[in-house]
Amino acid sequence: MNREKVRTVTSYLELKLLVGIIKQKPHLTFALLLVLFCTMVFVEFYQHPLQSTAAAETPPIIINNPSLEVIQGHFILYHTMGLKIQNDYSLQVISTLVVENNDSQPIDFFIFLINKSVNTVFVYDPIGPLSFTWTKNDATHSSALNISMRYPLLEDDKYVLSISYEIDPSAQATYLFFISDFGGYYNLEFPLIHSIRTEHFQLEISLPGGHLLLSGPSPRPVFPYPTKIDIVDNHVKLIWIYNSIDLNYDYSYFVRFNKTALGTAPVIYIQLPKAFFAYLTLSFLLGTIASGAIFYFILKKRVQPTKTKLVSSLLSEAEQAVIQAINEEGGMAIQRKICERTGFSKSKVSQILLKLEEKDVLKRERWGRTNRVTITNPSFLKIDLNAKEQVKEEQS
Repeated sequence: MNREKVRTVTSYLELKLLVGIIKQKPHLTFALLLVLFCTMVFVEFYQHPLQSTAAAETPPIIINNPSLEVIQGHFILYHTMGLKIQNDYSLQVISTLVVENNDSQPIDFFIFLINKSVNTVFVYDPIGPLSFTWTKNDATHSSALNISMRYPLLEDDKYVLSISYEIDPSAQATYLFFISDFGGYYNLEFPLIHSIRTEHFQLEISLPGGHLLLSGPSPRPVFPYPTKIDIVDNHVKLIWIYNSIDLNYDYSYFVRFNKTALGTAPVIYIQLPKAFFAYLTLSFLLGTIASGAIFYFILKKRVQPTKTKLVSSLLSEAEQAVIQAINEEGGMAIQRKICERTGFSKSKVSQILLKLEEKDVLKRERWGRTNRVTITNPSFLKIDLNAKEQVKEEQS
């Protein structure tokens, strides 16, 4: 009886000591839990040598056309998608996912949808390659990967895996192509559809070495504007970060860039002068630039209403709505997007585009089963065409 009391008191003191350590040193506790988790994974891997050996080999890739099944028991906690434009302008994508099971039933597989024609697919986790079946849909030019997890994912468990693939060369011209206008540049149109609810999403697009974003207002170099822009190993990297992405959310990203004259991105070195007159010259130049910038913004503020009124007077209200929709797409848009943004029918948008093309405001090009529309007149770019109310106010 006394021994039981001693054991109870000892256990209580040990538990109290453990709680005190957790409160005082949370980082140390997290590190211990991480080590414990890695040890459990190692033990699990060691206890199943046959399964581990099979997984370490190249997994089978089965290409078929089964019916797709909608999975409701999981969502993506983190998704980092890296799109790298190679020097030969081929497109390579690597997606790293953290999947979480929010259902009481365990999950043995994971379906990942790709809304593009792809080839050379690899799927792997931190231990090694994973087996998967590959479903191609030639009608929609999309692919579905049914990935077998290394172990069943229980409720609230998380699983990390990566998916690497290349855009099919036959479909590459749909997303990346060269445009000879405005001195010639490369245009990337990268649409994405999120088939699974995602809590945190990060898209990284890396340009080839020796390439820079376009400069100037027309056409817009990037749309939508990224969260940040970095230069890593002489490569320009654009990064977008989003939270709480709903199911079936789709969006398109536009990046326009060209090759530098010397074939490599310029590296600028700034060295502060030592002599006094050099500092004085630098201060004078900075003052001149600042004064010029202030004068430019003041002049632009005064001229903009007049320009808006003049441009708006040349267009009908429906034509203004179409121009505004194209500007919201970055100065270049497909006809389907214009219909969605304006709410006009396809026939009405076609008639309006024909009139605007006759006025040399824009031009239309055939793009698959629809038209791609580009604003060619710089006066209609980045201008607030809600000028009807402004004109009324000025007249009153």
